[in-house]
Amino acid sequence: MKIADIHAHIFPEKLAEKASHSIGSFYGVSIEREADMPRLCAEDKLAGITRCVVSNSATNASQVQNANTFLAEAVRGHDGYLAFGTIYPGMDGFEEELDRMLELGLRGIKLHPEYQNCYADSPEVIAVVRAAAECGLAVIFHAGADIGMPPPVHCTPEHVARLCGAVPDAHIILAHMGGYRMWDEVLRRLPGLPGGIDMSFCLPNHPEAHDLFARTIRRIGVTHVLFGSDSPWADQKTALEAACAFLTHYGFSPEEQDAILGGNAARILG
Repeated sequence: MKIADIHAHIFPEKLAEKASHSIGSFYGVSIEREADMPRLCAEDKLAGITRCVVSNSATNASQVQNANTFLAEAVRGHDGYLAFGTIYPGMDGFEEELDRMLELGLRGIKLHPEYQNCYADSPEVIAVVRAAAECGLAVIFHAGADIGMPPPVHCTPEHVARLCGAVPDAHIILAHMGGYRMWDEVLRRLPGLPGGIDMSFCLPNHPEAHDLFARTIRRIGVTHVLFGSDSPWADQKTALEAACAFLTHYGFSPEEQDAILGGNAARILG
């Protein structure tokens, strides 16, 4: 079985140690792993992960081009690795940057409404998602709360429902089981919407919500759920073991487990 991690992050090697420790301090967690490509490749091999999507989110428009160039170059020559680039909503010339992302071989966009201070249903985000859909690029959102950021939450299930209504043909992936720490609302509002959710940062860290996660997967549909770790903020091997144990415990069939752990990502991303 091919295992695909849809949600991992890397930084340039000269910044990787500083980035992982500074962001770890920001979130109040200890991160011993450097967030660079060599470390990720080694971690993937140890965990048994054979496919991986890496991404980053620009916190201002001036970071976008360099971030996209770095991500494209980082995965080049690494079989099984894909990169999602970044756009800063509201930036000038984002359509041209989307064209350049396609030329670079990037396969999607990562948006982080908390870091980027924009609501998921705002006109500037809708414009980016619509243009991405026209280019055939998927969009992965940090969805729900962020443990390091104060309210208000900028990507709630309500915001997502309005976004999907505005851009119904977009392929949107919602990280953190559809909306971090907003899982009751995910279950209530999101079934039937296009796109999918990923498991990143949730299963090892929130065992109290496992019953709710299982109900959510059944209602949204197994074909709309993808494994993700959120490495380096989560250990890939630990995340994968937690996912396998969870899926087995809640009675997901071997075929359903194969889909969630790799098959869905292969279908969505080719």
